[in-house]
Amino acid sequence: MGNRGMNGKVCTPGLRGRLVWLAVMVALAPAAAAAQVACESYVAQEGDTLGSISMAAFGRLDYQLLFNANSDVLRSTSGALATGTTLQIPCEDGRLTETEVVAAPEAVEPVAVAASGGYKPTVRFVTGGDWYPFADEGLTGGGFLIRLVSTAMQRANNDHPFSVDWVDDWSSHETVLLPTGAFDMSVAWYQPDCDTLDQMSEATQNLCLNYLFSDSLYDAVFGFFAAKDSPFAEATTFEELKGARICRPEGYSFHDLDAQGLMAPAVTISVPPVTADCFNGLVDGTYDIATVESQLASAVIQELGIADKVVENPRLTSIQAIAAMAWKANPRALEYLTYLNRGLAEMRDSGEWNDIIASSLKEANDKLAAGGP
Repeated sequence: MGNRGMNGKVCTPGLRGRLVWLAVMVALAPAAAAAQVACESYVAQEGDTLGSISMAAFGRLDYQLLFNANSDVLRSTSGALATGTTLQIPCEDGRLTETEVVAAPEAVEPVAVAASGGYKPTVRFVTGGDWYPFADEGLTGGGFLIRLVSTAMQRANNDHPFSVDWVDDWSSHETVLLPTGAFDMSVAWYQPDCDTLDQMSEATQNLCLNYLFSDSLYDAVFGFFAAKDSPFAEATTFEELKGARICRPEGYSFHDLDAQGLMAPAVTISVPPVTADCFNGLVDGTYDIATVESQLASAVIQELGIADKVVENPRLTSIQAIAAMAWKANPRALEYLTYLNRGLAEMRDSGEWNDIIASSLKEANDKLAAGGP
């Protein structure tokens, strides 16, 4: 199968990464009866799902917007929503309150800062482009993942010099650049759950055995899509997907499917080169399930004109953490990860993390509206 643990960059020609953040979300789940209002908090009731809450608050299925605003609460439960959980329903633009000021994105230059207390070697980050708006040289600060890393390295009293370079061949990060010591960390990769090593594919095992990961930079929500008349559209557990023909396009990890036992021979996995192939396959009966980032999927469905034929299962979601990755044999790997994690923790506590996400996505959406990127 090759390495599917690299990054989640979009592979669809003509759509590519620019479609990930199109403001086109398809109404795919019924709204819950309880009042859920944007810019207000909400206590989850029995029967609520992230899909039903987002439909009631925004009129569209937008797991990601809800998850961004409540990642600290939902990350530890893999997105499961317990009755009584208090959620902050964000405003339409990603702000947590109507009065919150979302600053315009400012460049955070990924260059060496002055070191104190003796010599400190530069922490060398590598990333790749063509992953809009996660990592893209055409966006302020290189996209929001790069902004998060650069800002974190300057927070929490970090005084370590650092640099960020770009190598668009993502697979080389794993196979050459980190193992040989050319760079210390790669930004960014989907982080596997290494507690179930014996159930993992060979590619996922390689990541767990040879790499260390930072705390989550960002949590991407993956949806599970089926044809409207498919029995899999009504599945309530991952166990009910056993026997399905599942499609996930090239460039994505399979960590979450590994963890749920949704790998061969329990299911049949197909990995076409482009995202649109998965969704066309739902319509023509080639596949039973297509699973990809929910926001990208909705844009692809809209572009293909199949919104009346395909639905997202509102009961099944998968959360994948996107993190920086370091080679375990690097003698400074733990030290450097500590610096990065310390800065990320401060940013989450101060609200700066959400500010960077909201302002970066606003910039990306403005570029899309203007015909970019």
